[in-house]
Amino acid sequence: MAAMSEKYQEQSALPFSSAELGDFHRFHAHPWDTDDQFQAGLRTITQTQAMDPSLSELLKMKQYYFSTRMNVRINLDNYLSWRKHLEQPSDDPNVPIFKRFDEYNFDTDRKFQQGLPSIIGQLIKDGKSTLDKAALQKEMTKAKAFYYARFIELFDFPAYLTWKEMEKSQAGPACPYAHLWQNKGKGSGNELAEDTQKFLTTTQPLSTGALQVHIHSPATKNTFTGVRLAKMSQAISEAETEGSITSIYWTANSGKSTQNERDPESEIVTKDEKWFSGGVVVGAPISEKTESKQDPALVNERLRQYYSLVEQMSTITTGHEKPVVRIVDGIVSLSAAYLAFGAGGQRVITENAALSFTPTSMLGSTNIINNPFAGLYLLAQIQANAKLDTSARPLPKGVAHYLAFCPDYILRGPDLRKLGLADFFISSSKKKDIDEAILSVAGCPPPHTTQAIRMALNAEVVYPGPAKIDVWRSEIQECFGDASSLKDVISRLEKYNNNWSKSIRTYVSSLEPVYAELLFKAIEKTSDMASFKECAQLEYMLAQRYRDFEASTQDEKTTKALADIEDFFAPFKAEEAELFDFDFAAWLKDHQEDKELDDGAPTSATVTASQDDTQACPYLAGKATANGDSAIPSDHPQIPGVNFSGPEAANACPYLASKSSDANVQERLAAPTPADHPAIPGVDFSDPDAIKACPFLSAKSRREAEIPVAVKELEERSNLPADHPIIPGVDFSSPDAVKACPFLASQQQV
Repeated sequence: MAAMSEKYQEQSALPFSSAELGDFHRFHAHPWDTDDQFQAGLRTITQTQAMDPSLSELLKMKQYYFSTRMNVRINLDNYLSWRKHLEQPSDDPNVPIFKRFDEYNFDTDRKFQQGLPSIIGQLIKDGKSTLDKAALQKEMTKAKAFYYARFIELFDFPAYLTWKEMEKSQAGPACPYAHLWQNKGKGSGNELAEDTQKFLTTTQPLSTGALQVHIHSPATKNTFTGVRLAKMSQAISEAETEGSITSIYWTANSGKSTQNERDPESEIVTKDEKWFSGGVVVGAPISEKTESKQDPALVNERLRQYYSLVEQMSTITTGHEKPVVRIVDGIVSLSAAYLAFGAGGQRVITENAALSFTPTSMLGSTNIINNPFAGLYLLAQIQANAKLDTSARPLPKGVAHYLAFCPDYILRGPDLRKLGLADFFISSSKKKDIDEAILSVAGCPPPHTTQAIRMALNAEVVYPGPAKIDVWRSEIQECFGDASSLKDVISRLEKYNNNWSKSIRTYVSSLEPVYAELLFKAIEKTSDMASFKECAQLEYMLAQRYRDFEASTQDEKTTKALADIEDFFAPFKAEEAELFDFDFAAWLKDHQEDKELDDGAPTSATVTASQDDTQACPYLAGKATANGDSAIPSDHPQIPGVNFSGPEAANACPYLASKSSDANVQERLAAPTPADHPAIPGVDFSDPDAIKACPFLSAKSRREAEIPVAVKELEERSNLPADHPIIPGVDFSSPDAVKACPFLASQQQV
C-alpha cells in the first residue's frame, strides 16, 4: 500500500484528493468475483439481456452497488482517469526482464523438464508432497527462477517477488468486469464445442508431456459405439510407443447445465444432466417400433472391445509407467464405468460425477449394451476396500452387495471417494486450473510422472462433504455383512419396517430369481479376485451363460433349479485370447461408418482433415447426386456432389429456404462483409437475404435494430436512478421489476 501511495504522489498532475485516491483503490481492489451479493444481483440483471452488457453499463452496475452497499460514491470519469495513470509503464529497467521470465515457456524447455524429477524428489524427501496450491506454486516458481537465472539470463529474484506483489495489487484488466468471463473460462477447462462430425480430439505435447484426449459429443451423451471404442484405442496407443508422451490426460465435454446460476442463499439442488459417458451401445437405436433384443454375437464383440480398451489403459499405467488421468464431470453409465473408475491412473471427479449400480433412473442411451453383470470389478474393489478399511468410520461389511441391490442408490463425490472409486475431488469451477496444473508438471518423465501429477492434484483438492453411505452403516453391516445368501439378506431386512428396507425388498423381488442369485454369488467370488482380468472374464462368462438361460424354454428354465447355480461358474475358456487383445485396426477396415448413435446419423468418430463438406449439413449428408454433378446457385457455397436445383434441397438448406420465402426483397446493402464474419466463397453478404440466413448476422442486425428503440422506450417511461444501467427488454417502471433487481430492492429497503 505504501508503494502505491508513493506512485500516486509522483503523479503530481492528478487532480484527486487523498480521500478520492483511497476510494478508487477500494473500488478497484474490491473482491467482486467472491462477493456473493454482487454476483447474485449481476446474474439477475444479465439473464434478461439479449446481449452482454457494455463497459459503461457494467461500470454503472458496480458503481451503484458500491454506493448503496459500501456507502462510497465513485465518480466514474475520475476513476477511469486514475486507471490510465496506473497503466503507465514503469521506468524500472528490471521490469522487461521480469516480464520475459513470466512469459518464458518452461513446458517446452527439455532441459528444465528433465530436471523436474529431482525437484519433485527433493520436495517429497522434505515431506512436502501434499503442499497446498500457493505453496506448490511458490516452490515451482523458485525452481523456475533458479533455472532461468542460470541458463537464460541473470535477474534479481527477490526484486522480482517484490515487483510481482506490486503488480498484483495494481493488476486489473482493462475492463473492470473482465473477471466475469475469465472466471467462466476457468471453469470450462479445455472443452471443445459440440460437433456432430467429431467424437474425440487428441493433442500431442509440444515437447515432453501429456497426450490430451478430449471427447466432445454431449448431444450423444458421449456414448461409446464400436467405432468410437476403436478410435479411442487408436488415440491412446500413441502413448505406448511415443517417448515424448509421459501420460494421458482424458477430459470430456459433459454438456452445459440448464440450471441458472444458483443464488448463494438458496438451497443446493443437484440436477443430473451432464454426462461423462452415457454408456457402451450396440446395434441400431431402439424405438417403440423396433425390437429391443440385441444380437448376441454383436454383444460379445462389443464386450471384447470394451474390455480390451480398459485393459489397454491399465497396461499403459502399470507397464509403461504412464498414468491415465481422467476428469469425470458428469454421470457415468454403469456399462462404461470401467473407463471412468477402472484400474490404474488418477481418477479425478467433480460434484457432477455420479454412478449407480442399479441404474434404472440413470440410463444414458436407448441401445446400451446388454451386460447384466456390469460393474463386478468395481464392486470387488469396494469389497476389498471394506476389508482393509481401518478408519474411524470404516466401510460396512457387505457394502458391495448393498450397492448392487439398493435401487437407484446414486453415488456422488463423497461416496465415490469413501468407497475408493475416485482419487481426487475438485470443484467443476476449477477444471481450467486442473488443466494448467497437470499439463505444467506432466513433462516430468517416468517413473516420476505419477508423483508429479499427484502433487499438482493435491494442491487443488477440496472436501467433498460427508458420505451418505455412513448414514445406514450399521443397518448395512447387519443385513448384508455376513449373510450367507440373498434369502438370508431378505430375512434380515424384514426386521426393519421402514422405507429403506421396503425399497430394497421390492427391488429384489422384481428381479428374475436366477439373475438375482447369480449376482449375489458373483460379488462373493470377485471379492477374492485381485485383477481386472479375472473379474472381467467372470463378468463376460456370466453374461453369455445368463443370455443362453434367458433364451431357453420355460421347461428348461424350470429344470434349471437354483440348486444348480454353481453350474454358471464352471470353467470357461472360449474367446479368452481375444477378450483383452481385440484387433481394432483390422476391425475398423470393415466398419468405417458409425451407425449406432441415438440419432441414427452416420458420424465420423474422430477429427479428420479430409471430411466431405456435405457431411456438415444434416440434409446433404445423404443427398449426393448419382453422378456427382450439381447445379448449385451461383451465390451458394460450392458443395461437391449436391444438386441444389431440386426443391427438396432448397427447402432443406437454411440459406436457400430463406431466399425462397422472401423472394420479393431485392435491395442490396452497400456495406462489405463484416470484419468479424468468416468469408464463405460464393456467398454475397451484401445481400440482406444472406444476412437473414446467417444466424450470426441476423442476430447481430436484430440486436442493433432493437436496442436503440428499447433504450428510448425505457428512457421515456422508466423512473430509474441516473446511475442504474439501461437493460433492453426490462420495464423498471413495473414494481415487480424493481423487486426483482437486487440493487433497486436494496435501495428501497434502505
